[in-house]
Amino acid sequence: MKTVNHAERQTYRKYNDRHHLLYRGEQAVTYTPEQHGEDEPAPVEGYAYTGGMEDGSTMIEAAGVTDDNRRDKFIAGLVGTRYTTDAQIAILANGADTPQHARELDEFNEWRKSCKQEVDELLSR
Repeated sequence: MKTVNHAERQTYRKYNDRHHLLYRGEQAVTYTPEQHGEDEPAPVEGYAYTGGMEDGSTMIEAAGVTDDNRRDKFIAGLVGTRYTTDAQIAILANGADTPQHARELDEFNEWRKSCKQEVDELLSR
């Protein structure tokens, strides 16, 4: 994971037809930009994001995103960073029929809930 500072606030951007980049875990920071030339740069106010991409973003699979389905697509894409589609189907199909399956379902639901909260925060920026 990489934490990267940006002078401007970030939210999301389209990466290609099948993927978007989400800027997660926003933190207000004061940082000193890289030096280019002889003058020492002054500290600036900005934002830090942590993710697997070089710019601190997290790549999600999200094809066909529109204004009407953006929230749902981003939530599904973020859930998919931890659970494959096959794993999601298995967890939901198993339900809580055994103590182990109940724990797996609880963990999945907690992750899905946190993804919803995170996407809602990101889209409200």
